[in-house]
Amino acid sequence: MAAPRRYDGLEVPAHGEAETDFDHADLEFYGVDHSGHSFEVRVYLNNPDAGVETGYDEAQGYVDSFYIFGHGGCYGEEGHCDPTRRTPHPFDYRLPHPLEPMTKSVEITHALKRLRAKGDGELSVTLVPVVTSDDVPLGSEAKDELGIDSVSLITYETALAEHDDGG
Repeated sequence: MAAPRRYDGLEVPAHGEAETDFDHADLEFYGVDHSGHSFEVRVYLNNPDAGVETGYDEAQGYVDSFYIFGHGGCYGEEGHCDPTRRTPHPFDYRLPHPLEPMTKSVEITHALKRLRAKGDGELSVTLVPVVTSDDVPLGSEAKDELGIDSVSLITYETALAEHDDGG
């Protein structure tokens, strides 16, 4: 199975004033490849040594998991499973190719606030792929890797609206 992947250098937002502090934080994973195996991806914060044996322990940096429901390889003719094969056209109303890379999101609000309270200024994200079945896909060329283009930390803040009483 695929080896863990690590992303370093995400900045933990500084603590703002009560009116402007973030209310919600997400990790967004872009360009997620789902053409190969199906598996769980465990997400750990600030634990570069996380692995399959680390488990779901919050003290070890575990925050959540997302799942890849893979296609198990390609069974069609050459190019059939290539999402770039179809050239976009302004009048083409078909749905996107089923193997277009996807975006996954994991909510990390409380974990990020805990890390900030400890004084951590940077965030590293370790992704650990875990196969939960012994089933072998039938496709002869099923990918055995975790394919992700990029990771972003997104925080949302809710500004308090001021009431104008008209006077």
